[in-house]
Order: sequence, then structure tokens, then C-alpha cells
Amino acid sequence: MVPRPDRTVNVQGRGMTLSLYGLTSLRFTSRTAGRYSGRGPTTLAVGGVEMRKALLLASVLLLLSGCYPVSTRANEPPEARITSISPKVVPEGQSVTFVGGGTDSDGEVVGYLWRSSLDGELSRMSTFQTTTLSKGEHVVYLKVQDNNDAWSAEVKESVTVVAAVPVSVTSFTATPATVERGKSTTLSWTVANATSVSIDQGIGAVPPSGSVQVTPEVTTTYTLTALGAGPAATAGLTVTVSQALRRITLTADTDMSGYVRWSGIYRTVGIYVGDDQSNRGIQGFLTYRISRIPEGAVIERVIVDMSDYDLPYDSPFPQMGCLGAYLQSYTTLYGAYWMGDDVSSPMAVWCDLPSLNTPAEQLGFKRALQRRVGENVFQFRLQFAERESDYDDVRDMLHWQRDFMPRLIVEYYVE
Repeated sequence: MVPRPDRTVNVQGRGMTLSLYGLTSLRFTSRTAGRYSGRGPTTLAVGGVEMRKALLLASVLLLLSGCYPVSTRANEPPEARITSISPKVVPEGQSVTFVGGGTDSDGEVVGYLWRSSLDGELSRMSTFQTTTLSKGEHVVYLKVQDNNDAWSAEVKESVTVVAAVPVSVTSFTATPATVERGKSTTLSWTVANATSVSIDQGIGAVPPSGSVQVTPEVTTTYTLTALGAGPAATAGLTVTVSQALRRITLTADTDMSGYVRWSGIYRTVGIYVGDDQSNRGIQGFLTYRISRIPEGAVIERVIVDMSDYDLPYDSPFPQMGCLGAYLQSYTTLYGAYWMGDDVSSPMAVWCDLPSLNTPAEQLGFKRALQRRVGENVFQFRLQFAERESDYDDVRDMLHWQRDFMPRLIVEYYVE
């Protein structure tokens, strides 16, 4: 008890005599009779159940007298606990979450201390995240502090930080890459060593590998971003949105198409390409009217059909090399025979009869025709550029009749 300054307290032996300065003195004995008076020494003798009542009365009198009880119970230290460490194995530089707590039977927990066997002190919060753990196996300790400044014993868990493997985008494709407006395409991707992957244009988070259908209204570029160890990895692709494809077949203008001999003689009765019995070269010339292709058209494909030829004499293959198609503008066949030594790159080549027999898409024709969209004509010549003649004194020729000359099948759309 802690007495107030103007009070004295005397507690004696088994007789339990209680003296309060300025108040009545109480004496507790084993007798069964007792009495209480407001002045002078008073003896209250109790026994059995009456003792408990007496003790209750004594407590009331102590409070009235200004005395306060003092606890002699020792402080109990708190107990710490680690709720979770997640993940338990993590690549270097990635986030680890620590959750801990503690209890105190005679107070409350007010402080925390986390430490690592490799990195020292980590945090003084009950819960925290960190991306700075060094590589290796960490023993992580936690202790807590109570409101009487007592610390608990440490508890421990482990977490392992492994070497980081950089993230990479293995593939990112669109099938098909060009669609008509209102049609869908499928984006597919594969990403290695990523912790998160996302695609823009409203797609959002996606798994490390998968596919999704999209229906862009206009030509759109999609960017994939993958996060993981080291710098972010990105990849982009463009899906082209077109109007509905249109197809036209271009046939040669027979009045502007024909052949020209090395001597300068020309005819418009069909096309010959090769050499004659005098070992003189012959070149073919073709003109196509392209005004039906609207200005602003985007050429998707040009299929060149050379299959309607015949062999009136010997075949020029393989002695004269490959047949090539070369851009050449002309207003008349007179003087159009190409005499230059420096032959430009061909738009297409055919090196044997089977290749002539199969209509095929020709990228060179596509690029050349695209540059001439909005003009009236598209012209080129056919020539064996490797050898003007095989010098066997025999006609070696390919021939297309006037009504069966090569055709151009053009697919395009208008933006």
C-alpha cells in the first residue's frame, strides 16, 4: 500500500491489528464476536464466513483513508510470432512480404524488430515489403517489445533469394496481320521468366502465354510489356485494318504490246521472247491500262499468270538462263529494245517451264504497281538478261498469242 502523507498504516501479525492515523483502529482475531464504533480502538472479532466480510470492510476503509494498493507481480515478457513470409523462394530484386505480430499477457505490444542473418536489420514495422534482399538463404528473426520496454525472445523463419533470370518475349504475333474492317484477328504471345504481362489498347493483364481475339476498327499497333528480373521486355505488332478487298484482272493492251527484235523490227501480233536462228535477241513488251484501280488504293497482292505460252520452236530454258520482267516505260515499240549493259533488278524471274505454268503472287509486281496507282498505264518488258542468245543458230523462243498474253490479277482495298 502507498499511504497518503497524512495517514499512517500499521499491520501486525496474525491478530491483524490495523491502525489508521486519525481513524479507528481495527483488530481482527479468531474470536467470533466483535463490534465497531466510530471512535477509539475498536475490535472486530470474526470467524468463518464473517472473515470475508471483514476483509471487504477493511478494503473499503483503506480506500476511504486514501491508501492505494501496490502490485508486487513481475512483468511478463511478450511473445513474438511470424505469420508469413511470401514467397519463400524469390528471384533477386523481386518483392518479398513479411507479416508478423505478437501478444503480451499483462500489457500490449508496442514495438517490432526484424533482422536478417545476411542483411542485418530489415524493418521496425509489423508488416512490410522489400525488394533489396541480397542473394542467398536468409534466416529472418522477429522480436517484439511490450509497453514496459521488455523484449520477447526471437522467432525465426527462412527465405531464399536466387539469381534473377531476365524476362524475355519469345513471340508476339497476329493471325492474320491484315483484316477487313469488322473482322477479328488473334493475338498470340509467349513470354519467359515474367512476373506480370500486359497488352495495351484496353486488353490489360494477361498470362505469360496465351491468345486473345481483337477486332480493331482502324489500323492499330499493340504493345506487349513483360515485367520480371532486370529491365522490362516489350514487343509490338501492327494489325492493318482494310476495307473489303477488291479484285480486278488486268489484260494486256494488244495495240501497245508486242515484241522487238535486236534489229529494231517490232510487231504487235503477240509476244516472242528468246533468240532467232541468227542468234539475235528478241524481247517482249506489255502495257496494261490501270485507270480502273482508284487513286488511294492499297495493293494487297498481284498474281502474275504466265501460263498461256507455247513453244513454237526450241525452249530457251536453261541455255539462256532465267526470264525476267523489268519495268520499262515506252510510248512506241519502235526503238524499245533494251541495249543497256546494266540491267536493273527484275520484278520477277522464271527459270524453268514449271514456274511459268503456275500463276503466283509476285511481291516485285505489287511494289511496282503500288507506285503507279493513280496513273493510266503499267508497262514492263520480258527479257533473258543472262544471255541474249545461246548461239546455237536455232530459234529458242517462248510465245504468247495476241489473245492469250500474260494476265495480272490485282487485289486491293481503298482506305
